[in-house]
Amino acid sequence: MAQTPPVPIDPASWVTNDDYPAEAMKNGESGLIAFETQVDANGKPISCRTTTSSGSANLDATTCRLVMARASFRPATDAKNGPVTGKWSMRFRWSLPSTVVTPTPIRSFGLIEHLTFDAEGKITGCNGRASGEIGTELPVCLRVGDMLVVSQFMTGRYRNGVATRTVTQLVEGDPMRPDAPTSDVPPNWTMERRFTLQADGRVADCSQRESGKGIVPCETPTGYAPPSDGHPHRVTFETRWVFQPAK
Repeated sequence: MAQTPPVPIDPASWVTNDDYPAEAMKNGESGLIAFETQVDANGKPISCRTTTSSGSANLDATTCRLVMARASFRPATDAKNGPVTGKWSMRFRWSLPSTVVTPTPIRSFGLIEHLTFDAEGKITGCNGRASGEIGTELPVCLRVGDMLVVSQFMTGRYRNGVATRTVTQLVEGDPMRPDAPTSDVPPNWTMERRFTLQADGRVADCSQRESGKGIVPCETPTGYAPPSDGHPHRVTFETRWVFQPAK
């Protein structure tokens, strides 16, 4: 039995409104879907089932198909910190183009977030700061109501200490600001993703490197506003986690 749940890697890229099925769009179908994913001991999804339907069979099926193709996780762990199978739940809202936000320019940014865990693995505090334009996807200590969004996949992951998440995105031609937050502590886990933002705003040549694994192809389906200079740019996105036990 898993003691800590799987940790999703870049879940915002798994399903996006860029993936809208043409037939569902034509029929005006939209809605919020909730689903559950079974994850194996290697961090790969082995099944996906709808727990609350969006109201559209097409959108429900498309969601699970994309999750099975794109999702990756840090595996769940047992009491001895060994990898085991686990479950993870998520929601996604399919919004018709009339309600989809226009793609924004991609910019360099840095973010650091410190999460305090108690003896039971609950997150009791969060603080951090950001530098540069990070849009709406990665605000520091994002909450929905009184709950930290990160709690849904980090609760129970650590106990009695502080976990630090550092996120950086460096866009060719857009220097990182001098005040960008950094951490000098060696990370326990790192994920680096590199891709080319083409002149039309589409993403190409995406590759990903994760701790303990080699370089593998990846998909980054989210589109961006075309670069203002009309030229392609290389983008490097990196996430680092480090845990420091309480003294």
